[in-house]
Amino acid sequence: MVFECGDLILEYLEKLEVEYVFGVPGGSIEPFYNALARSRRRGTIRPVTARHETGAAFMADGYARASGRLGVVCSTAGPGATNLITGVAAAYADNVPVLVITAQTALKRFGQGSLQESSCTSIDTLRMLAECTRYNSLVSHPDQLEPKLLQAISLAFGPRPGPVHLSIPNDVMRHRLTREGAPCTMNPVIAQVGAPPETALSEALTLVRDARNVTVVLGERAQASVKDWVRLAEYRGWNLVTTPRAKGLINSYHPLNKGVFGFAGHESATRVLSAECAERVVLVGSGLDEVTTSGWNPDGMMNERLIHVSDHPDHLYRSAFAASTLLGDPGVVARRLLESMKEEAQCRQSVSISAEELPAFIAPELRTGCLTRQGCVKPQALMTHLSDICPDNAHVLFDSGNSYLWGIHHWNTGARDNTRVHGQPFYIGIGFSSMGWAIGASIGVAEAVRGAPVICFTGDGSYLMAGQELTTALQENLNVLLVVLNDSALGMVRHGQAIGGGEAIANELPVIDYAAMVAAMGIESYRIASMESLLELDIKSILGRPGPCLLDIAIDPDEIPPMGARIKVLTGAN
Repeated sequence: MVFECGDLILEYLEKLEVEYVFGVPGGSIEPFYNALARSRRRGTIRPVTARHETGAAFMADGYARASGRLGVVCSTAGPGATNLITGVAAAYADNVPVLVITAQTALKRFGQGSLQESSCTSIDTLRMLAECTRYNSLVSHPDQLEPKLLQAISLAFGPRPGPVHLSIPNDVMRHRLTREGAPCTMNPVIAQVGAPPETALSEALTLVRDARNVTVVLGERAQASVKDWVRLAEYRGWNLVTTPRAKGLINSYHPLNKGVFGFAGHESATRVLSAECAERVVLVGSGLDEVTTSGWNPDGMMNERLIHVSDHPDHLYRSAFAASTLLGDPGVVARRLLESMKEEAQCRQSVSISAEELPAFIAPELRTGCLTRQGCVKPQALMTHLSDICPDNAHVLFDSGNSYLWGIHHWNTGARDNTRVHGQPFYIGIGFSSMGWAIGASIGVAEAVRGAPVICFTGDGSYLMAGQELTTALQENLNVLLVVLNDSALGMVRHGQAIGGGEAIANELPVIDYAAMVAAMGIESYRIASMESLLELDIKSILGRPGPCLLDIAIDPDEIPPMGARIKVLTGAN
């Protein structure tokens, strides 16, 4: 039986319950694809072929987010590896665990000008990937593979999760191993952060017990503890806010949910974070970047009222000004606070989900636009309508640009008339904010949640960059609904230039019928030019059948997305 280094990698990945390797094949990575062929015949891990290596990395990112497992992406040497870099950087910026495997030409040919050579004596891809990975190493001998692989996996899932990279020469990858059994017992050291120090817990307890009003801001790493924090807020009568990345953690119709603070957020969230409404602000599971802090707004979280809780060490490095910082499991903190204050707490609030058409945090002046049913397709009405009919098991992604601006503000997660705390899975790749991220990531999400519908919102600019990946969804028969916001422009750029006083230049795109384009590829598609035609479309039926579909939505180009905080940063007002 053939058993090479590639087979060893795949056997370890099987133990982690990885199902797919995303990538694009090529000469130097061929030995790994030979191992994948043997794996597929066994009915275990199989390859998913992307159209571009950046798309493959986005797919691995989406798969890791939706499955909780390790995402895996591979590429051939040279341009294959350089094509990966944007996708790897996106996973790094959003702390997504991805194993990146790149090929090198044969080790004995380093420095001799091999085709696509990317060694240390040529176009050094190892150095290029060093700045966007948690671990980065060349496997220069077969005996190095096992320990380096285990170390990489440990760091991918560690306290600072993110992508890790192994660069493996062609001759090392195809080296035959004598052992032909299962790999050794794998116990990678995955450090778990426990409870914060007792002194820090006591300090935080004193600060919130003495406060008249508290607002809790839930970030993306509060996912495992969201029910604990909501329960605490219900007992104490505290307001709840989410960061943009954490929007889907709470039902939009929960009575304590005051919306999103930060990038494209809601005025109600800004209001309940003000000193007049919150004597203390508790930020859970998020760092203090531009997106989370609404451009470092000093009236929100960037002040001494802050209590900062996270299990990610890097989140706390910018909060030296805070009243208290707690490094530890956010769930432990929430349960400890509830246990300590329960006797003196208010009666637990009755959770009565609003039966209103829109969540309470949608401002009155925006409601007419959200509920319009005639004329041009307003993006806010599109978001409101689709989120209202979206099934509970759907996963929703928003691409960089106008898509995530409209989605953060106007997509409603969860449902009315029930007591569900959680919303629906809501994904944005906003750390590095790569155009086209959502298209590739939606395919990875769909592979992870097979049987559940996946909705991806993107702009026509992002589609022109990465839309070819929809053919991967066709090949894989994935239930992905790709919604293209078509305004024949780089919309966020155009609106940003107008609002910020810049020159109106280089934002135009050609008028293209994207529905006709994908129909030529054999993909179901519809071109929508009015609210009437949108409302007539049986989207529930589309979401209920296998295979991809594209909606080419001609949106009203004059509707301005919620981007005020971003413009302030770009123009120096913040």
